[in-house]
Amino acid sequence: MQYADNMRISDSEREQVVGELGRHLTAGRLTIGEFDQRVAEVYRSTTRQQAHQVLRDLPSAASAVAAAPVATPPTRPVRRRVPGHQQIEWLAWAAAGGINIAIWGIISLAAGVMIYFWPVWVIGPWGLVLLGRTLLGRESGCSKLTDALRDDRMRAVASR
Repeated sequence: MQYADNMRISDSEREQVVGELGRHLTAGRLTIGEFDQRVAEVYRSTTRQQAHQVLRDLPSAASAVAAAPVATPPTRPVRRRVPGHQQIEWLAWAAAGGINIAIWGIISLAAGVMIYFWPVWVIGPWGLVLLGRTLLGRESGCSKLTDALRDDRMRAVASR
């Protein structure tokens, strides 16, 4: 290996050493002044050994990566999206509930007294079923059927 270190250095090898110095600069191991001095030494060097002398007091790339703390990407809270068909179901529930409440209100006004709030029997059970399906993610076999149809269409488009 001693023989390989005394070999003349190429421009691409110099660039690799300068790149390594740049990584140490961005990691905070070198100041700008030290970086400039070491880069100048690299470009003046004629052998690999001379060029690699500028890295002698710095950790190697493998050990620097191992010692560096792993940066975890910032986590965003997972936002569950309600499928389109469930959004339509909720919209139908709200519309039917609104109509029932409006009818109850009109009848109560016409009678001049608040009558029994019967819309609860329309809104309540239907809303509980929708809420359970939405929170639990339970679906009927229809979603499997629509997924299969969509896959068939995708295959047909891809085969054209």
